[in-house]
Formats: sequence, C-alpha cells, structure tokens
Amino acid sequence: MPKFSHHRQQIEETIDQLRELINRLQTLENEYLKQEETLFVISEFANDWEYWQDTDGLYKYVSPSCKLVTGYTPEEFYDDPDLLKKIIAPTNWDKWKAHSHSMEKNGQVAPIEFKIRTKEGRIRWIHHICRTVTGKQGENLGIRGSNRDISKLKELQERLKHMAGHDLLTGLPNRALFLEHLNQTIKEAKRNATMFAVVFIDLDDFKEINDTHGHEAGDTVLKKLALTLSEEIRENDIVARLGGDEFVGLFDLKHDTDVEVIKEKIFGTLPNEIHCSTYDIMIHYSLGMSIYPGDGTTVDSLLKKADQAMYRQKEKNKAERHKHEPYSI
Repeated sequence: MPKFSHHRQQIEETIDQLRELINRLQTLENEYLKQEETLFVISEFANDWEYWQDTDGLYKYVSPSCKLVTGYTPEEFYDDPDLLKKIIAPTNWDKWKAHSHSMEKNGQVAPIEFKIRTKEGRIRWIHHICRTVTGKQGENLGIRGSNRDISKLKELQERLKHMAGHDLLTGLPNRALFLEHLNQTIKEAKRNATMFAVVFIDLDDFKEINDTHGHEAGDTVLKKLALTLSEEIRENDIVARLGGDEFVGLFDLKHDTDVEVIKEKIFGTLPNEIHCSTYDIMIHYSLGMSIYPGDGTTVDSLLKKADQAMYRQKEKNKAERHKHEPYSI
C-alpha cells in the first residue's frame, strides 16, 4: 500500500474517533444540562427554604424561597452568615443552640421547631432540619439545612387545642380543661398551704326556658351568662361550663371572709333578666360552694360538696317561689 494511502486511512480513523468522541461529549453535555435543569427546578422553585453552609459558616447556596419565608433575599444571607440566628425569636434561642445537625444512633437527624421574626416584623413558625454533609473522600463539606414554614399548621393546632378544651357555645373552658385546672390548683394549694373555693352555678328551671321560648333563646341566656362571668372574674380565677346549664368556678381565697364576698359578687353580677329577641326572660340561680381544705382535699370530694350545696340551694329556692307565687318567665 502506498505511503500516502496509509496516512489517509489513519487520518480517516482519527476523524471517526474524534466524531465518536464529540458525539459522546455532546451526549454527556445534554445529560449534564438536563441534570442542571432538574437541580435548578428542584432548588430554585422549592417552597422550602434550603441552604448549604461551608465549614467556615459562609453560605455556598441559599434558595430563593428564603424570601417567601423570611422576607430576606438570598443575597442578604450571603452578606450576613449570622442572619438566621439574628431572626430567631429570643424565647427559642436556647432551643436553637441545643439542637444538633449530627445523625443520631438510628441514622436520623432530629428536627426542631422554632419561631422567627420576618423582615416585615411578622412571627412565623419554622420546621428546621440540618445535617453535616461529606464529600466522596469523607471530607467535611459543611452543613445542609432545610427550613419549612409551618405557621398555618401551628395555627390550626392551636385552634384544635382550644376547641378540645373549650365549650363551643360559650367559649368557656369545658369540663376536661376545668378538671385539669382543679387538679393543678389542689397541688399548688397543698404545696403553699393556701385556700380556694369551688363554686357551682346553676340556672333554675332552665328546661322551661327552652320549652317555652326555644333552644335559641336558651343558648342566648347561656352565652350572656358566660360572657358576664368571664368579664368579672379575677386574673387567677377560672369559670367553666360543665354542660347544660351548669357552670363552675375556681376562686382564690385569702381569708374566710372572702367566701361571702365571692357569693355577693356572683349574685350581684349575674343578670336577673335577659333580653332575647322581643321578650325578656327572668332568670333564677342556685349556687353551691366547697372550700379547700375544709370541705375536701381531692377533686371528687370538692366537686361533690359543691354540688350538694347547690342542690340544697335549688330546693330552697323552689320552695320559696312556690310559697309566694308560681314561677314564671
């Protein structure tokens, strides 16, 4: 074979190899661009606020969603690596300092929840999780963090918590929440050797109000009484609705004479007549009281004594009304 032909064949083979290499590079470039686009979409359009801090604490990456969550731009985080720490609510600072971004024994990283103050001055709840990241050779590459705005979830949790412990009609604490308060009050009274009163308040012949004027009128009466009681009690006292037309209160006592003061205040506060639609409804009450520790030192004993006293008052009121005139509304 002539020398020229041999060189030409080598050139053609080299050209073919180069074409093959170019095609491979083009394929790799296309794959890289697709991966880059995927990473861009995942990071730039994520709702969660993502970040990566180097071992020196400087941000290598902050996702744009940080502005939706905090009001601050990525550039402001790049310029101030301590910005996250600065916007954490002071009451949550100890929680932040105590958290760890290292994996636990089970291979998981424990998340934390804390509040921040946004650039606009709003308070938001953050679900935060971060972990140390390492390279292929095991070298420390810094911290990878993720923050999610859970303010709406926290708001819903608070509403559900409130609903679980409060009466839907009147907004007062319900039986379950009242019993929690009573248990706690007993513990504190034992520890501090103090007194308190459990007061039952009941509407006489409430069924007759519902039967005569309807349940809407009965609900109006209950809501009016609940509002009156809640507005008049002291800061350390509590009034709850046990159910139906029964209300119960916890009142701090400093002296034995406070018992009569509380009775006079309750009867002086509660209305004897409630306007409902186009008519007025006359209201009569019965009240029963038990005192810690004289009448009992347990939840059951205090409730029982107050309930018994209230029913004795109810029978007495009924006898008095029948003696003078039929009860009317």
